[in-house]
Amino acid sequence: MILCFIVLAPGIWYFFCDGIEVLARQNTRAIDRNVAFQTVAQYHIAKRSGLAKVACAQAGAASTSFLRANDEKDYEMWKNTERSDCKIAGIEMASN
Repeated sequence: MILCFIVLAPGIWYFFCDGIEVLARQNTRAIDRNVAFQTVAQYHIAKRSGLAKVACAQAGAASTSFLRANDEKDYEMWKNTERSDCKIAGIEMASN
């Protein structure tokens, strides 16, 4: 009887005690972080292209990606990068 419970307990937790939701939240966070870092890689490609407007737009995409990932520290850093690159590109940003 105890062995049966030990074997079945993980399945019961997974299906009836939010196990699926916990794993889904963890996977979603990991995916959001991966997307943010891919966006940063795209920013560096855009920055090397020398096109200021493209760098401005890509910095904005990076800041948005970190906002979606709930990463406040990196969001602020990329928001500052976006402001700087957009100023270089001659693009005015709305004030916060």
